[in-house]
Amino acid sequence: MLFLPPLPASAEVKVSVTVEGVDGPIYENVLARLKLYLHRDNERLGKRELKRLHRQADEDIRSALAPFGYYQPEVISTLSKENEIWQARYIIEKGEPILVKKVVCKIRGQGKDGEKLNAAAAGFPLSVDDTLDQRLYEKGKKQLINAAFDEGFLDAGFAQQELRINVEANSATVHLVLETGPQYLFGQIKSEQKVLRPGLLSRYLPYKVGDPYNPAMLFKLQSILYRTDYFSSVVAKGDTDNIVDLHIPVNLELTPPKNLNKYSLGLGYATDTGIRGKVDWTNRLFNEKGHKMKASMLVAEYEDAFSLYYEIPRGDPRYETFVHGLTYQDQRWDDTDTQLITASLIRAYSGPRYLYGIGLELRDEVYDVGNTSGDSTLLIPSLNGGFIFADNILNTKNGLQAAIGFLGSVEGFLADATFLQTTLSGKAIISPFEQWRFIGRGSLGVTWVDSIDSLPPSLRFYTGGDSSIRGYKYKSIGTEDDSGTVIGGRYLVVGSIEVEKIIKDYWSAAVFWDVGSATDDLELDFFQGVGAGVRIRLPFGQIRLDLASAVTEDGNPLRVHLTVGGDL
Repeated sequence: MLFLPPLPASAEVKVSVTVEGVDGPIYENVLARLKLYLHRDNERLGKRELKRLHRQADEDIRSALAPFGYYQPEVISTLSKENEIWQARYIIEKGEPILVKKVVCKIRGQGKDGEKLNAAAAGFPLSVDDTLDQRLYEKGKKQLINAAFDEGFLDAGFAQQELRINVEANSATVHLVLETGPQYLFGQIKSEQKVLRPGLLSRYLPYKVGDPYNPAMLFKLQSILYRTDYFSSVVAKGDTDNIVDLHIPVNLELTPPKNLNKYSLGLGYATDTGIRGKVDWTNRLFNEKGHKMKASMLVAEYEDAFSLYYEIPRGDPRYETFVHGLTYQDQRWDDTDTQLITASLIRAYSGPRYLYGIGLELRDEVYDVGNTSGDSTLLIPSLNGGFIFADNILNTKNGLQAAIGFLGSVEGFLADATFLQTTLSGKAIISPFEQWRFIGRGSLGVTWVDSIDSLPPSLRFYTGGDSSIRGYKYKSIGTEDDSGTVIGGRYLVVGSIEVEKIIKDYWSAAVFWDVGSATDDLELDFFQGVGAGVRIRLPFGQIRLDLASAVTEDGNPLRVHLTVGGDL
């Protein structure tokens, strides 16, 4: 029901329109077709025109109800003047609806046996005994045409399309015959680009030559090629003017980037690493084989690092790479100082949902832990995998992430220790109520080794800090030696539960409970941290500021934690 406020004094007449008896889409369609309602604000609306539009209202209302299957409505119309305002009132009784009594939907031509086309015909949105809704009738026709186009039947059209309505019997029949015509196929790529080798470029195609022609695949191809970072401009078009034996060639216009090198500078802070600065360099296209180079340098209060990676596309180049890596890392915390140099070879797959990798790494680590020092050389093969399912990786309402990894070495094979290590981690986010999130995460780690002292600090388990157990310093929890120095352990158990309430726009507040330990035996004595924090939600993730209490420590000391990043 709608009541119109009076018009300004300059109007010749003032009118209020009321519609009763219908709601939802039908009500909205009545207003859209009721000419008196549409002209209510016209300052030139006079008494004569007002009465003419009122007489026409019955026809307007009937035409508005017909698409929804109501062809015999009863409309009570009144027009009266009260306090200098004309009151137009329409009470609608929809009457009995038109019911669909028969639906015939046939596919004819080359595509008559196509699975997707027949599925679209079987899924026509109007069925027997449904109330006739002409919007669904038109929607079903579009679905059939779109399904035909997706299968390469570009000349598809309706040889017969009938919607027969018997108003007296309140019945309707639908009869559609779709003539598919010939099926067009993808032809060869035609491109004058000199950026990538043709063999590599063809591996980015989301279709094969000879597949049914589907224009949507060309938009997908453009998106894929843009994401490679090899091109500044990508245009893919089907050459329908030069079709050969129903094969449509694809013209691909590719423009190389103006600047092959990209640089970025960053400055940040986290309680685990302190103040840090970072410089990144990427050569997005090292050669026509699609190779890339990346380098990064980090200088932080408790950590310095340098890395250089050389990436080679393999298999499906959208997701698979072969990476050569060389890194240096110098970390310092409490009574531990370690310098690690690695050279690695990794075959990695990183798809939209799943990821896995297999690698071989040569590590040399020199370290001081308390009063002990060591130098470790290890050749380590590794295997890892995982998955991510989320509505949004950075700001997640509902999502699940898990990963598992294995690595180890054998003494005598370019290694001075034998060990096997397994880690399992996961995180879940659910939003069962509006503006509320429940977040759970956990990690498990096991190392099979004769003595933890034979492994360097980078391969021992520690916990405590921003992303493990809040309320404790970074890597402050682990097995201790006789002097009380934390030296890490064989086993890791960490869990966390967090409840977050979105307060307004980009702000939210959270409370949490973290628990876990890193130890050298299976007699776990869990450390616990509880606290609260605020969150700032930004396009690149969240800024998290937490105040946590180490409740299992004497005096329940407090610690501030600051982190930045995505949810998953």
